[in-house]
Amino acid sequence: MPATRKLKIGIFVMAFPRHSETFIVTKVLKLLDAGCDVHIFTMGPSDDWKQFAVLEGRDDVRERIHQVPPIGPWRRTATVGAAQVAKAAALHPRAFARFAAHSWKARRETPMGFLKSLYARAHFIGHDLDILHVEFDAQGVGVADLKAVLGCRVLLSSRGTMQQLSTLDRVPGACAYLFRYADGYHFISRFLESNTERLGLPGDVPRWLIEPAIDLDLFRPRPREPRSPGSPLRVVSVGRMSWEKGYEFALAAIARVRDAGVAVEYTIYGDGPYREPVRFAIEQLGLSRHVRLAGAIAREQMPAAYADADVMLHAAVAEGFCNAVVEAQAMGIPVVTTDAGGLPENVIDGVTGFVVPRRDPAALAERLVRLSRDERLRHTLGAAGHDRSVSRFDLDRQAEAFLRLYEELAAQPVRPS
Repeated sequence: MPATRKLKIGIFVMAFPRHSETFIVTKVLKLLDAGCDVHIFTMGPSDDWKQFAVLEGRDDVRERIHQVPPIGPWRRTATVGAAQVAKAAALHPRAFARFAAHSWKARRETPMGFLKSLYARAHFIGHDLDILHVEFDAQGVGVADLKAVLGCRVLLSSRGTMQQLSTLDRVPGACAYLFRYADGYHFISRFLESNTERLGLPGDVPRWLIEPAIDLDLFRPRPREPRSPGSPLRVVSVGRMSWEKGYEFALAAIARVRDAGVAVEYTIYGDGPYREPVRFAIEQLGLSRHVRLAGAIAREQMPAAYADADVMLHAAVAEGFCNAVVEAQAMGIPVVTTDAGGLPENVIDGVTGFVVPRRDPAALAERLVRLSRDERLRHTLGAAGHDRSVSRFDLDRQAEAFLRLYEELAAQPVRPS
């Protein structure tokens, strides 16, 4: 779908590409194919290039990445970083003067103050954009006010980061700041939209709902060996090891399944700061023979991991939507999950899987036991999940929706801040 005019789109993320943010990589490539002038602004380098075959040899994408000047150690900041800022000032003297004047005026609006904000935002100097898209709204603190010097509209995406209390604790004025400068808001679920309204989003900010999407060529059903009588129920979880994923409740449910006399094997793919608490729970519940911590694996390896599973378990206590749940459904795997956040919009209870109250291991276990004993039900739920994924979560369809969003937003006047 070509753009009706050559839109200048800025994408702001912490790093690019990221293993857990495949959808951003795909969108950037689709926008470039559509003729958009895309630039990516990051706060650090990425070590994940090798995990994206689609980016192999794409020097044109690397050239569009603008990284913040190095922040520490001080010698590198004083040399390489200072030289980067000086180069920006020399190449774009007028833009740098406007940028410095604005940063002084806005010095009390962000946690950075004047000098740090001048330094940490120097990679934006010299770029005129139609839209600056902050892919994770909470990360826009200290960035959204740049619309005044970039001459652009600011689009914020709500993916759940600002719903976490730690964000609001760290920057108490985050919501007021972001809502002041937002020209549009994108939500991945109705839950996040209503929650952002609760946080004070003004009614005059335009909103768009675009659900997550996945690569349906990669995540598609594979031939599966039928389970022999008495073989264990193979359960899989995929996601970063963090508190909001509810792994302690998933493990408690697996223990109940075992205690019900059902043979079960549970594999967790992912890594993160919650790994030690998860290991402790495994030992405490006596599940070492039933649970395997497989760590993080490359995106291209994930279909094989799903294909080995009978059921996906996602016991989250907080969730925006969850791409991994979409991936499992696309591969024809039934999902047992909770009612956290946007998950009830993702999984249709009794149709593509089961949705139970969060923090309820007994309810999770009951659904797992039922699925262990009913192969036909597993097949029916899995087939319905695949059909729904194909109809709703296609990457090409999502990229087209974003392009329409950008065109609509670019045609609107800049919202006064």
